[in-house]
This record gives sequence, structure tokens and C-alpha cells, in this order.
Amino acid sequence: MGIITDSYTLFYREMLIFKKNIAMNAVRSTIFPLLFVLLLGSFGSSPKNVPVAVVNYASGPAALKFINALQAGSGVVIASQTNQQEAMSMLSDGSVAGVVVIPSGFSTSYGSHSQIQVYLDNSQPQSAAVLNAQVDSAAAQLGASAPQAPSISVVTNYAYGASSNYISFVVGGILVMVASFGAIFSAGFTMIGDRQLGNLKAFLTTPINNLSVLLSKIAYGTFQSVFSAYVGLVIGLLYGATIAAGLVGFIELLWIILLVGLGFGALAIALATRARDQQTYALIGQTIALPLSFLGGAFVPVTLLPKFLLPIVELDPLTYAVNAVRDIMIKGFLPVPTLISTSAILLFFALVMSTLALILFRDTSKQI
Repeated sequence: MGIITDSYTLFYREMLIFKKNIAMNAVRSTIFPLLFVLLLGSFGSSPKNVPVAVVNYASGPAALKFINALQAGSGVVIASQTNQQEAMSMLSDGSVAGVVVIPSGFSTSYGSHSQIQVYLDNSQPQSAAVLNAQVDSAAAQLGASAPQAPSISVVTNYAYGASSNYISFVVGGILVMVASFGAIFSAGFTMIGDRQLGNLKAFLTTPINNLSVLLSKIAYGTFQSVFSAYVGLVIGLLYGATIAAGLVGFIELLWIILLVGLGFGALAIALATRARDQQTYALIGQTIALPLSFLGGAFVPVTLLPKFLLPIVELDPLTYAVNAVRDIMIKGFLPVPTLISTSAILLFFALVMSTLALILFRDTSKQI
């Protein structure tokens, strides 16, 4: 029998076990994302010093007074005063959370009718909400001091044509976290279970290629990862999240989650080859998966993390997965270069973890 045929046969065995315990697996895959959606979806943190770019086409005391009112307090900080093209470029690459445009003639029209244009990247809803509130407050202060009735209006434009709520932000991170946990707590446990029951030793004494055993376990972990993530997605959609990219975004989500499951399924096998019991493995797996999810921005934007953690954030594969999923769900599209680079990073992580798992598995199989 070939490696592919052997791998499929062993994977089919895993699926039969999954089917036999379908009720327990369904409950487990539902409770975890449900709790996080309910808990995290009900509140959000209010970031401080939200960076904003200001485009000032006006001159005079009114425009200056508005800018001073905008950055009063600790909610908003003006990162740049520049032209509109450069400001929108900064918004696109994530350097700022919004762009505020003060129109030409603002000082002369102030008191009769003035419009402040605000452009927001709503992939970080908390920052967008803080900036929106601060702009409204500054406009109200300036209008209240006018000799005539307040007449300053704020026109909000969500960047990339997307508008969203906090639940979409939360669900995007939860999907990636659930995918990584699903792989960790399925592939690894089935490996340890087979070893404790003697099934693994039986497999290794047959003509089945060792690589087939490894591949079937990784495949099962990937399946559980995708299954858990899409149960979480259904829960999130029912709770109010949206996929702004539509059907194409749904397919891209499946691809990103699949790659996350593949990498963490391989990581799970690597860990399971060294853990002698399920309790030890669960502790190690949780100790690795939870910090990676946190540092990847699953709970809060990585811009709110301490600066000394940023190098780790950049090395965390979940950072790129979370950003891609949120682009799909909130911004409404995932640029092709971003999709390619994210896929390459996740595939590289999966390849490294698979190689490590293979080395450790072959070493461990000699001792069984």
C-alpha cells in the first residue's frame, strides 16, 4: 500500500471514531466559541492615544481651535498633518486609525455651515469609536462657541467601503484561536490515546509507512480545526458578525483556517510525541496556544500591546492569520499580495512543524 492510501485509511478510521462521538465533539466545538463570543462580544476596551492624520485645507483660528479640541485629553493623538493622498496612504497601511479633513474655507464658513470629513479604518472598531467620539466632541465645542447656532456637521466615511461592529472584530480573532485550539486538542490527544491503548504500537508493527500514521493524525487535527472554526463562525454570524467580503471571503476564510489547522495539527503531533500522558500534554498545549492567540491579536489589537512584545508578535503566525480574517470580515476584501504572503507564512510554519513532528515521531517510534 502507498503512503497516500495508508494515510487515507488511517484518517478514515479517525473519522469513524469522530462520527461515533459526534454528539460530544459537537458540544465541545460549540461551547468553546460560544463562551468567548458571549463574553468578549459584550464589551470592548477603549484605547488611548489613537493615531490620526489631519488634512488641513483651511487656515485661521477656527481650524486651529478645532485641531486643538480634537487632541484634547488622551483619546486621540495627531500623528501627522499632511496632504490627503499621503494621509489616505497612512490609513491604508495601518499607520493611523483615521483621517480628518478640514475643508477649505472652514474658518470663513464656520458659524454658517461647515463639514468635517472623517475617514476611518474600521478593522479596529474600538479605535474608530474613540476617534469618532472625539471628532464629534470637538465639532460640538467649536459650534457651541459660534455666535450663531451650531452648524458643524461630521461626515464619516469608512475606509474600503466597510462598516462593522465590535462583534465582527471579536469573531475574527476567535475563529483563528478556535482553529489553533481545535488542532492542538484533537491531533495530540488522539496520538496519545492510541499510544496508551497500544494501537500506535500495532500500527508500527504493520507494513504501514510511519509517515502515513503521522499524516493521518495531522489531517484529523486539520479537520477538527476547520470544523470547530466554522461552528464558531455560525455562532458569530447569529450573534451579529458579518463577512463583508461575501462568498469569496467565505472561501478565503476556509483557506486561512485550513492552513492554521495544518500548522497547529503538526505542532500538536510534535508535542504529543514527547508528552507521556494527556494531562501533561493539555498543560503544554494550552501554555503554547493561548499566548500565541493573545499575541496574534485574537483578543485585542496588537497595537495596544507593550512595545517589547512586538518582535514576538511579528514572529507569531497567528498574527497574520488574524489580520487576514479581519480584513475579510471587516474591510470587505483581502488584497491578493496579502493573501499570498499570509498563505506563504502559514505554509512555511506548517512545513517547519511537520518536519519537526516527523523527526520526533520517528525517534519516539523506535522506543515504543
